[in-house]
Amino acid sequence: MSADSIFGAAAFENAKLLAGRIDIKQRLQLAIARARLRKKSLALLFIDLDRFNTITSTLGPEIGQQLLDVISDRLTHALNGDHLLMHLGSDEFAVLIEGMDNASQLRQLANRLLNVIRKPVFIEQQQLMTTASIGISLYPNKADSEQTLLHQAITALQGAKAVGGDSVKFFTRSSSNSSSLRRLNIEIELRHAISRKDLTVHYQPKMDLATGHVTALEALVRWQHDDLGWVSPNEFIPIAENAGLISGIGEMVLETACRHGARWNEDGVPYAKIAVNLSAKQLIRQDMLVQIKRILKRTGFPPQQLVIELTESLLIDTLDKTTETLQGLRAMGIEIAIDDFGTGYSTFKLLKQLPVDILKIDQMFISNLLDNKVDAAITRAIIDVAHALDMRVIAEGVEHIDHVTLLQELGCDSIQGFYLSEALPRAEITKLLKIGVPGKTKLRTKAEELVKTASRDAANKASKSDKELALA
Repeated sequence: MSADSIFGAAAFENAKLLAGRIDIKQRLQLAIARARLRKKSLALLFIDLDRFNTITSTLGPEIGQQLLDVISDRLTHALNGDHLLMHLGSDEFAVLIEGMDNASQLRQLANRLLNVIRKPVFIEQQQLMTTASIGISLYPNKADSEQTLLHQAITALQGAKAVGGDSVKFFTRSSSNSSSLRRLNIEIELRHAISRKDLTVHYQPKMDLATGHVTALEALVRWQHDDLGWVSPNEFIPIAENAGLISGIGEMVLETACRHGARWNEDGVPYAKIAVNLSAKQLIRQDMLVQIKRILKRTGFPPQQLVIELTESLLIDTLDKTTETLQGLRAMGIEIAIDDFGTGYSTFKLLKQLPVDILKIDQMFISNLLDNKVDAAITRAIIDVAHALDMRVIAEGVEHIDHVTLLQELGCDSIQGFYLSEALPRAEITKLLKIGVPGKTKLRTKAEELVKTASRDAANKASKSDKELALA
């Protein structure tokens, strides 16, 4: 059955051109409606290239795109216009097949597609080879809606990847459970959220303990879904990383934060640096520096106000690939912060090898700071070493005033955590930057403490002199 039978002959050419841009759910809805009307079956083949991210991170996204173009042409030729091919973005494709429910025929077709994908590709005299995994779901045999059809195809795809890739798997009931279906649903909805720009950026303030003022913010991605509600970053970020979506999300957060920061500067909002987290996939990209320069130029945000936060484990894992990139960021005037400091296994070696400006003490040490002498000693040691190396220190996860008092005594520079505020949307953080954190700007600052100490010492000295005169 040809793709003409699904979309109509007149619209077929336009449908092919728009295949990568139109929501796949809409296409599935239309295909299922036609299949139901004509009492036909419908098969969905979900194709994902294996280890494609390795190629892009090694050779760059331009080479990756050229590879995708070649594979797309090969798949189109292999299907010979008989079925609808959709490029879903990045390294994912889908094929809709009407009127074919024979498992043997579907497997034969899927294997033909695997064969054309695994053939070598030569780009700029470089031989590239990749394989793919294919998951297959059927309507109405297993699925009764477009959402279920898509979920089941991706579930089957994960089964194909689980055996090492370069294979075909059909959906079976035994391959599904509630938790995996939720993960699949989140991945699908996350793709839509990215394309529709539904993800937002909130900001958590950081307070300078020397002044009691908010002098920095951390940009954090947030997602509220119409049906799922607020989805925690702890849940959707790992899914985004596994699905190859994290670079796109990271770039969105970086550009949004720079655009907001530039607007605050224009509006005369009190100065604040903005910290943005980079993932490993972003950091090892060959065009990372170019991308950041482009975003800064486009938004007009000063590089001196930007802080790039990297986890300690990420730096350890990518040390041989990222030192030059970090030095390039430093040369642009961008500061480097190590997040979750103290949780790695090669901590102080990192400080010696890398250009670092800020250490963020992991909240695992801060949470027990008042009750655990070991955590307090580690925190003091980190602060002392950082200051000896001319670095600033931020304590994460600060929740109580007693934490603040002790951190001041230990010499910590700044704090971040629920004691100050949760991450807030742009409008609320704008107010906070203007008026400060309600009830928290009256902290006894280091300057006040010095004045108080000096006054006490002067009073003691005067009293001692009076006593000496009296004795004389």
